Formats: sequence, structure tokens, C-alpha cells
Amino acid sequence: MDSPSALSLIPVLLAVALTLSTRQVVLSLGLAVFSAALLLEGGNPWAAVVRAVDPFMLDAIADRDHAKVTLFSLFIAATVKVSSDAGGTRALIALVAPLARGRRSGMVATWLAGMLVFFDDYANCLIVGSSMRPLTDRLRISREKLAYIVDSTAAPMATVALVSTWIGFEVGLMDDALQARGVQGSAYSFFLAGLPYRFYPLLTLAFTFFIAASGRDFGPMRQAEAQALAAAPPPDEDAPHPGKALLAALPIATLVGVTAGSLWTQGRASAGPEAPLFEIVGGANGYDAMLQGSTASLLLALLLATVSFRDRGARAASAAIAGMSELFEALVVLILAWTLGSCLGELGTAQWLLAAMGDSLPLWSLPGLTFLLSAAIAFATGTSFGTMAIVMPLVLPMSLDLAPFAEVSAAGFIPLATASAVLSGATWGDHCSPISDTTVLSSTGSGCDHAAHVRTQLPYALAAGAIALLLGHLPAGFGLSPWLLLPLGLLGCAATVGLLGKRGDSQESTAARYTPPEP
Repeated sequence: MDSPSALSLIPVLLAVALTLSTRQVVLSLGLAVFSAALLLEGGNPWAAVVRAVDPFMLDAIADRDHAKVTLFSLFIAATVKVSSDAGGTRALIALVAPLARGRRSGMVATWLAGMLVFFDDYANCLIVGSSMRPLTDRLRISREKLAYIVDSTAAPMATVALVSTWIGFEVGLMDDALQARGVQGSAYSFFLAGLPYRFYPLLTLAFTFFIAASGRDFGPMRQAEAQALAAAPPPDEDAPHPGKALLAALPIATLVGVTAGSLWTQGRASAGPEAPLFEIVGGANGYDAMLQGSTASLLLALLLATVSFRDRGARAASAAIAGMSELFEALVVLILAWTLGSCLGELGTAQWLLAAMGDSLPLWSLPGLTFLLSAAIAFATGTSFGTMAIVMPLVLPMSLDLAPFAEVSAAGFIPLATASAVLSGATWGDHCSPISDTTVLSSTGSGCDHAAHVRTQLPYALAAGAIALLLGHLPAGFGLSPWLLLPLGLLGCAATVGLLGKRGDSQESTAARYTPPEP
């Protein structure tokens, strides 16, 4: 292809349509990659196959950051398997179970766990999914629901947290645009001032809580929950010794602690010891931190399993290998998603979408259209960071030209609402996209079929996105205060769940409860 055109959307549409209709994710993504390469090679099928493999797939595998994602995913899967095989996971869940005896309280506990792991979206997907899965299985909460809660508290939480691996990147993009227009003041202050305009992340967190707390579902998720509730529960086993809980708790704590500690030490070395906290975390390499945390976690799990029981060394090693092998298909999906993203970059899909937006826009429409544009690009490319990097340098300067101000303290609502719409739309599109890293890792960490996760989550994400657009970004363009719009959005989320959702466990029956076995 000589220049970006509407044809560049074909691989995206093909990937989504085939994934939702056939539920064969590897086949769907593989055909999407081939179609993208076919467009790039002018219709030559053999040249398209060769180009899809080399350089696209080869570069996706060889990329250092991608390799780190692969390794820490494997290490976390191995850690979970070793801890589970040694009885630590079951003992830990037995201690937590009294706090979540019913299905709804179990879902709320999972939501709270997702809120707590706020510093990185990848860490959230893998830690919360694998840690809460034994409990949700006991409570007969579907893997699809677990994956949805995990995915809905990963990127949405990381993008609004005051300190996370996202914040330095986001603030850096804003700082470049503000400086280019001669605006004085802190970009972090601009970021903080725009937080109330981040309608999708805030409202999807609320939407997920209403789904969890009410026990109501609609669409494909309701069917998945009904199947999980009708299935036979896992068999009760003898109560494990409480001390075994340390076999799972210590590796998980090590994973979180080493990851957070690495972010801190790396960031201080990069940004300086006197730098603000957001700059310290933003100056760290999140991939390195997660790799160090998962390495320490796996080593500790292997050590604990070996010293706690005689002749456990060989068994622990076998469990680690078995845990890694369970990730094979998920990693293939992840590699294909990365490959497709590279293909779309070559096709210029994002640039075509930007050009299609047009040059003449009414001022009031800028936040809403920016939200939709960012969502479309993130959905098509599967990357929120890439979307932010493409859209922010274009629309924030545009909004500053249309509604100029000299200092951050005198910031007008249009630039604030527009910059926030970029981040909000990127999160929404990334959340809906079947080729997003976090969507794949949420499926992986939760042990859920990826196509089933995409199919069951999409109606919820679309509903929350529509509420964010209609009750948030569009009226914000007319100058309505976000402090008025956010309560309206919360009411919209609660009303949508109440009107569309039906409760599958209306009486929280004994069958839907988990009673730990007597010691």
C-alpha cells in the first residue's frame, strides 16, 4: 500500500469478527496478520506469508520488552503452580474464604484486590487473576467473570492512580504539548486537574463494582455465570494446615514487594532522589521491575516447597515446568497480537483514522470526538500507550490553539477535557480490543478462554463506554462541570446494571456459598 486508506481496517475487522464468531483466537489472529501482510505485499500470497513471519513475527518475538513480558508471565505461572502443588494456595484461600462466603462478596473481594494492585496493569492481570482464581472457582464464579473483573481494574486503575507505571508516560506527553505552546506550570498539575474528566476509567471501575455487588448480569456473561453456577463445585478436601498458606502468601508478597521496590530504586536512579513520586515511578522500567519481581517470587516458591517437605525439589521443578506449559496457547496469542500491531503500524491504520477525523471541528465536539478517535485507534491497534503517543501530540496542541491559556492554574476546560479524553478513549479501546496485551493477560491470569473473555466482556465495556461518552465527554464539551457529570455517570451505571442485568443467584443460596471444610 502506498498510503494509508480504509483498507487498513480490514485486518482489525477480520480479527474481531472471526474471534467473536469462531472463538478460535489463534486462527483469527493468524488470518488477520496474513491479510495485513497481503495488503502490504500487493496481493502476493507467498510474499505475504514470508513477510508475516520475517520480519513481523520475528521482530515481535525478539523485542526485549516483549521477551520480558513472556518471561515474567512464565515465571508467575510457574510460581502459582508450585505454590498450588505444595498446598499453599488452598491454605491461603481457606484463610481468606470467611471474608467472601457468598458469590457476590467473592466478586467484590476480587474487585478490591484489583484496586489494590494499582501500580501496573500487567501486574494486576497476573497477580489478581491467579491469586483469586481458586476462591472464585470454589464459589462457582465463572472464569469469564473473574477475567472481566481483573481486566476492568487493570488499565482503568493504573491510568487514574496518582502513582503508577502509566503516569510518567502520560504526564510526559502532556508536558511536551504544554511546553510547545508556551504554557507555564507543572504538567503533573495539569494531569491532576484533568482527573475528574477521565470518565471511562472512573465509570468502568464503578460499573464493575455494581456488577459484582449486585450479582446481576446480562448478555453472554449471564450465560457463563449460569453455567458456572450449575456446575458441580470442586470437591471438598481436608482442611490444610494454616502454616501452608505461607507457601503461597510469601511468593505473592515477594512479587508485589520486589516489583514495587524495583520501580522505586530504578526511578530514583533515573529521576533523582529529590524528584516527585510520580517522576520516580515514571522514570522506572516497568518491564524490568515485573521481571525482577517474578524471578524473586519463583525462586522463593521453589525454595519454600523444597525445604518444607522431603524430596520436594524434583516435584517442585516438575510443577514449575507444568505451570509454564499451560501458558503455551496464551503466549502464541500474545505473539500474534504483537505481530498484528506491527502490521497495522506499517499499514498506517492510526494515521488513516486521524485523517478521517477531518480538520474543521466545532470546539464543543473536541472532547467527545477525541474520545471516540482514541478508542477506535486503541481498539484497532491493541495498544493504549501507542494511541496516547499518536493522538496526544495532535489534539492537545489543537485544543490549546482553540482555547489558549498562559498558565496551568488558569487552564480552560476544553484542553483539560480533551487531554483526558485521549487517555480515557485509549483505555476504552484497549479494554475492548481482543488483541490488547491486558486483554490477553487477563484471560491468562484468570485461566479463561480468551475468546470467551472477549465475548462476555464486550457488552459491559461498550455499556460503560457509552455512558462515559453520553454523560461525560460530550456534555463536558459544553462546559458542564465534571463534578456534576460523574454522579450522573454513576447513576447511569447503576441504572444500566439494574435494568439490563438479572440476578443468577437471587437468594444467595447455600449452593452458591463456600463453607471451608472442617479441620
